[in-house]
Amino acid sequence: MINYSIIIPHKNIPVLLQRCLDSIPKREDIQIIVVDDNSDPEIVDFDRFPGNEDERLEIIFTKEGKGAGYARNVGLKKARGRWLLFADADDFFSNRFLSLVDLYKDADADIIFFDSDGVHSDTLKPVGPRIASMKRYVLEKNEEGLRYEYPVPWGKMFDRSFVMLHGFTFDETTVANDVMFSLYTGYCAQKINVCPEILYYSTERDNSLWHGATFDSLLTRIAVACRYNRFLRKHGLINRHRFYVYGFVHSCRAFGVCVYLKALILYFRNEQIKYICVDFLRLIKVKIKK
Repeated sequence: MINYSIIIPHKNIPVLLQRCLDSIPKREDIQIIVVDDNSDPEIVDFDRFPGNEDERLEIIFTKEGKGAGYARNVGLKKARGRWLLFADADDFFSNRFLSLVDLYKDADADIIFFDSDGVHSDTLKPVGPRIASMKRYVLEKNEEGLRYEYPVPWGKMFDRSFVMLHGFTFDETTVANDVMFSLYTGYCAQKINVCPEILYYSTERDNSLWHGATFDSLLTRIAVACRYNRFLRKHGLINRHRFYVYGFVHSCRAFGVCVYLKALILYFRNEQIKYICVDFLRLIKVKIKK
């Protein structure tokens, strides 16, 4: 019987992928699915691909190059475990992985939230959580905050039957593919549990998608954030959990006036005047503090 299916999208970072795989204990009830997103053969030696000789692994090589969201969706179709877990290839699990997930193996819940922390990828020195509020909500066991302000799939364990029942999938976008998946699952979960122990370490790299920004990626983040806010408006949650969209718009200024105007048009088309004013007031307060 498979209790845990771990889905890992990968592209062009085989050394870090191996580190991630090494952090997963070997046990017969763990299924590991690695989905390669059309890696460059000049970077990845496919004959010696990480995990090639590990019988626990199912390695899927895709050629579409559609990003991590597509890769995760491919992995979802192959998952057989009672529980689903997700990891980025450059991150890794804590050495307490088994003891923590086994605590909830028979839990009657749709999602289990765990604590996570951040480290620098090269030095492994602590850098703090990627999103500070996520750690705070876990430690406080703030259920509403976890449901609507934990916009990543890692650090969680999902009941696979719950995900399959609702047909949840990831957006097939270059960035922010996991935001709506996290929102939909958080909203629809009938019951959640919270474990204030660290299960997962996210890493910081200078050339990661999180830190690297292009105009196209910022536009995608703006569009996804606006979708997120529309969903919250529809369900009466907007006043408590809204995304600060203008932060992405403001970042577009670095790409020139034309790019910034394009981002502003997208922003004004999707956001309501009330919240646009809130965004600008927030920006002014930040500048005053600086």
